[in-house]
Amino acid sequence: MQATTWDEAPRLKPVPGVDIRIIGNGMHATMCYIVINPGAVVDWHGHHQEQMGTLIAGSGELTSGGKTVKAQPGAAWFIPPNEEHKFVANGPEAAVIIETFAPARVDYLLAAK
Repeated sequence: MQATTWDEAPRLKPVPGVDIRIIGNGMHATMCYIVINPGAVVDWHGHHQEQMGTLIAGSGELTSGGKTVKAQPGAAWFIPPNEEHKFVANGPEAAVIIETFAPARVDYLLAAK
């Protein structure tokens, strides 16, 4: 078994205002705890991993596949591989998200400290 905590997990900050912590990683998937500060934007991007997530605190707008979701705690989503998407944390508090990527995000592992 591999165990960690949100505070001890390897982390990366790919863009200003975004903190990604790798809370689980295996041969086939990566799970992340993500904090997106108010006003921060994860701009349009895509990747070969499928992505599943849920917002556990804060709020924001997720746009993907021609649809925009005004995400509140409890919102959940699935984004297919290579689908362009973005997230804007437009609320007064940080958006806190748990996301799983499959296959594993090797790029995150290499960038994490």
